[in-house]
Amino acid sequence: MWKQIVGAPAMDDFVKKPDLLSFHIASKIPVSESTRQELLEIDGTSYRLRREINLLECFDRIRCKNCQTLIARRSDMLVMSTDGPLGAYVNPHGYVHEIMTLYKANGLVRKGRPATEYSWFPGYAWTIINCATCETQMGWLFTATNEKLKPRMFWGIRSSQVADDMQAYTDL
Repeated sequence: MWKQIVGAPAMDDFVKKPDLLSFHIASKIPVSESTRQELLEIDGTSYRLRREINLLECFDRIRCKNCQTLIARRSDMLVMSTDGPLGAYVNPHGYVHEIMTLYKANGLVRKGRPATEYSWFPGYAWTIINCATCETQMGWLFTATNEKLKPRMFWGIRSSQVADDMQAYTDL
């Protein structure tokens, strides 16, 4: 609905308006909320774009925010919506969850049984997943309920539970 109200930016808009590009990248880059806030507060388009390039060049690991357990790598990201591998979804209670979708993940355990009610991805059931080390709720495992759907399963990791990659800061 938001896209219907404000419209989705076209590629020409990004080329002609680098400030729009820099804010779009800041909203889609898979980083913690604190790093995203830092990007949005940078005064100056070229500075913001330079910081985003540095983060993208260094970013490789997705870790639990609480215990630093390695969950996945950037190469494990999967696009499951038109927004790309990172999107915002609202649960029935009105809570917004920004999640990144991954085709492969480690160090996670399932909690409970799969449910199809209120799934953000039609044709997929969801199961809560926790970090196997610290038991923090990390997101959901989505499993296909229809044999024709691909992928058969994927992971939705809450960006609020993702740690900043320490490598990204030591290399800058």
